[in-house]
Amino acid sequence: MVLAVWPTEGYSSSWNAATFLQKSAGSNNQRNFQNTIGLVFAGTINHTLEVTPMKIVLIEDQAMFRDLLKKICREHFHLAVVGEAADAATGLELCRKQKPDMVLLDLNLPDRDGISMADELLAMDPKIRILALSSECDDYTLYRVLNSGMHGYVDKNRQSVDVLKQAIDEVIKGRVFFTEVVQQVRQRLRTEPRAFPKVLTEREQQLLALLGGGLTNEEVARELRLSRYTVQLHRRNIMSKLGLHRTPDLIRYAVNKGFSKLNSFRERPEDFP
Repeated sequence: MVLAVWPTEGYSSSWNAATFLQKSAGSNNQRNFQNTIGLVFAGTINHTLEVTPMKIVLIEDQAMFRDLLKKICREHFHLAVVGEAADAATGLELCRKQKPDMVLLDLNLPDRDGISMADELLAMDPKIRILALSSECDDYTLYRVLNSGMHGYVDKNRQSVDVLKQAIDEVIKGRVFFTEVVQQVRQRLRTEPRAFPKVLTEREQQLLALLGGGLTNEEVARELRLSRYTVQLHRRNIMSKLGLHRTPDLIRYAVNKGFSKLNSFRERPEDFP
């Protein structure tokens, strides 16, 4: 008799291990079947049982954290790490070549916004599983994550390694994993009467990110190829819908909600009294 033991979590195969066990093993052995270990008993094996590890690409600009992710994926989940990237451009090229089953994606990359990159990855392969990693948990970021089609989110500042492992495990199994802060933001956006998804169009949200970053009407008009008058009209409508009365209020709202980042803010004397 031949005994074959292999980890089932993190593996993709045309074989259904649970079904194979049910047909080939006794009831006592079935009770010992767990998520991560499969026991297959057969009198004679005339064929090759191929079990292929799930392929994963790591896109994370912090080398130390990327090494931690690689260690967890290889040693804890037996995944095949087929590529690592510190920026979006390299990560996209790796995904095109390697066609991974899963991507661990940092949302704060030096050359591109990770959420827009996730849109491109899912367009490339709708079956790809994406777990977002970020130190930002503002309303706008998490709203975009929830509407992006990504399969999970982990806050790098607040969550432990155990939570990270739990998130990876859930996404491997085809489920979603969103930490408590994401659920809190989702509930707040549902209940607040003037929550930005309820009152602002996508175009207005785009302009709010630019205006909240301290850009003038002229600068926004040049960037979006609009007339100065159109931008001025959008600014007035955005402020009216959000109940804001002054430019400093608009900037403060944009920064607090995550539309604009303080490190990219262009301060001007006329913006604040």
